[in-house]
Amino acid sequence: MNEIVTFVVPVYNSGRTIARTIESILNQTDGRYKVMIVNDGSDDDTEEICKRYIKENKIDYIYQENRGLGGARNRGMDLVDTPYVSFLDSDDWLMPEYVEKLAYHLKRHKEEKIEMIMTLPQIFHEGSKIVKDWYDKPLFESIFPEDGVIVNPQENADIYRFEVNQCRKVLQMKFINRIHFRFRERVKWEDVYPHFYLLSKCCVCMGIGETGFYYRIGSHTQITSLRGKERMDILVVFEDLLQYIFSENRKALYFPVMRVMVRFSIWCIRMADTDNRKNLVDKLHLVFKRLPKECITALKKGVKECCGRADARQYLLFITAIRRKPLSFVFYDYLWQEMGEKTIKKLLGAGERVA
Repeated sequence: MNEIVTFVVPVYNSGRTIARTIESILNQTDGRYKVMIVNDGSDDDTEEICKRYIKENKIDYIYQENRGLGGARNRGMDLVDTPYVSFLDSDDWLMPEYVEKLAYHLKRHKEEKIEMIMTLPQIFHEGSKIVKDWYDKPLFESIFPEDGVIVNPQENADIYRFEVNQCRKVLQMKFINRIHFRFRERVKWEDVYPHFYLLSKCCVCMGIGETGFYYRIGSHTQITSLRGKERMDILVVFEDLLQYIFSENRKALYFPVMRVMVRFSIWCIRMADTDNRKNLVDKLHLVFKRLPKECITALKKGVKECCGRADARQYLLFITAIRRKPLSFVFYDYLWQEMGEKTIKKLLGAGERVA
């Protein structure tokens, strides 16, 4: 059997969810896949559960000392010998026809040498058990109106506005080897920089909206629920991202990058605990204060054209406050933030320009 794709599954203390993840791969309607499980130093029953599946000839399992999600993905990627690789987190699971649909569309477009495939996940809420559409479904369907449509990201900057989740991307191994792609290790939110780097290097991106995976939310064990010093990792992520777009003069990325930076900053500030929040705000103030005027202009123009009125106002209010030290203090405390945002809205007025 000529396997098409390897699923690299990093696991760390994933005993509660990993069986469902593995089963979703093994129950694919098309068997042209491999699985690479990378145990990133778990100390629970993750290894015991994973080893139950090693007898499957499609599954390889390795253990390594903890290097973080990025390090586990890198280790798995180094061992892939199929044409494509896809990453799947240990608490998510595949739709049953994932490989079948992937194989079908790759065969249809065999001559195009597809470098990247974008899929359309669905959201599963752990508490309510409700499944919802993915965050950017309308945007996805506007760029890929039919499954199998191919887009050149160098000619359509809208594609950069997709959610940055790395697991929704299927990558051609020749492509990632050619551009020497690696994840940064021991850093949370390592998907942000790769999203822009990979798309900015890709010329042949195909969309398949009829398949994807179920993305689990609503669990206190997820990285997204962390409230401590881990939130400071976003500063490293921003540094990598800004260094890249400035060094390569990627002006077309100014708006999507600024939009992501503002969104992640607002989210990280609100999620950070009181012991780390002030430090995070002060450092974000320095990051945004040093941005060139072109970036701020791109953000203002972009949100007015692409975002709803409420989102646009939130972005503009944030960039106004965080860049001015006398105003950035409003983010130190939840109450101050709420009061400060209301005050800034009144001061700016609906028709005034935000500097």
